[in-house]
Amino acid sequence: MKNDKSTALLNEYDRIVPGGVHSNFRRPVYFKKVQGAYLWDVDGNEYLDCVINNGACILGHGDPQVAAAVTETMSNGLTVGLESELSLEVAKQLHEMIPSAEQVRLANTGTEAVMKALMVARAFTGREKIIKVEGCYHGWFDEAQVSVHPDPQESGPADAPIPVLETSGIRHNTTESVLVVPFNNPESLERTLEANKDQVAAMIIEPVVLNSGCIMPQPGYLAEVRRLTEKYGVLLVFDEVITGFRLAPGGAQELFGAVPDLSTFAKAIANGYSLAALAGRKDLMELTRPGRRLTYGGTYNGQYSALAAASVCLRKLKDGTVQKHLDTIGRTLCRRFEREAAEVGVKARIYQCGGEFQIYFTDREIKDYRDACSADQDSYRIFFETVSDKGLWMSAGYLFHHGLTYAHGEAELDKIITAFRAGLEAVRAFQG
Repeated sequence: MKNDKSTALLNEYDRIVPGGVHSNFRRPVYFKKVQGAYLWDVDGNEYLDCVINNGACILGHGDPQVAAAVTETMSNGLTVGLESELSLEVAKQLHEMIPSAEQVRLANTGTEAVMKALMVARAFTGREKIIKVEGCYHGWFDEAQVSVHPDPQESGPADAPIPVLETSGIRHNTTESVLVVPFNNPESLERTLEANKDQVAAMIIEPVVLNSGCIMPQPGYLAEVRRLTEKYGVLLVFDEVITGFRLAPGGAQELFGAVPDLSTFAKAIANGYSLAALAGRKDLMELTRPGRRLTYGGTYNGQYSALAAASVCLRKLKDGTVQKHLDTIGRTLCRRFEREAAEVGVKARIYQCGGEFQIYFTDREIKDYRDACSADQDSYRIFFETVSDKGLWMSAGYLFHHGLTYAHGEAELDKIITAFRAGLEAVRAFQG
């Protein structure tokens, strides 16, 4: 793939924009247009998109009905410091779809929604500590930037992780209020809860750990998390920023039957437009009612174009047709990849849910973050470079999640598998 224009743009603007990107999770390749399952960069390269805006574009890029709704609203304004009727209608749609959503309030990003969820938990319980799962990402604020992708050599025993700061620039005492447990390990969770009795406000968890690739909950795990948090009087927060609406119309909580106290949603809620939501029990959400002590603000909460996109997108997601398609093509992708890997003779595992997937070069079952980060990074790098040359847009991060959309069909699956075959053959040659 040629990248002359992208390189020229990076060289020109790196002095103004550090690294040439506004998010450190992006590569300095600049897109020109997107449509359906495809994107084109400024050099004219066409890619089959398997990143899909980090999972946000569940219907595919530029869904015609979403685009039409947004265009229609543009002449009426974006934000005016007042609520619109549409903001209430979207909240009602969420209330009707999500099991935990007795009440709903809107935000702009997943990070903002998670921050509000933890504020609610602390206000309700009067406690300070938060439990999070090693390998989960919940945004860029201080408490969320603990043990996202820590070095296992620095983060203690696998069944009793030590909190590790993910980045510089956050309070050094953050680890005093954040406790870390491994995924799929209810015994470790119970020990942590018992050792910190009456100190923990909430446990926050990705019900499927998509920020370490794709790590599925083992049967009964989420139900046990629900039981233990209730036993110790700790609020349970599901971060469904990615899983929301992909696994089922009501998210992972509907699919797995474990209903949290609070939930956060973003990404697929508006097919890529900037909108998020905090949903939960009425007694908790009522703490944010105007006039009470817990502030809930945001100039851009419920901006009109995002609401228009969400209104259409949620209607399309409500009956489960989109989710069935994602599950079908996701399962098909896994079967075909496994067959190709066996034929080529490469040890690799692939996991998927709701069309989100990741490949790990290992023969070890992936049950938690430590398993995921033990996969062969060099083999993944070779695989990534090869499939990129074959026209797949994927992430260079071996712990990243990839995805499919409603716009990905049989033709796209065939292209993905053709590129995957080439990637596997390159890995086989690399491994010798």
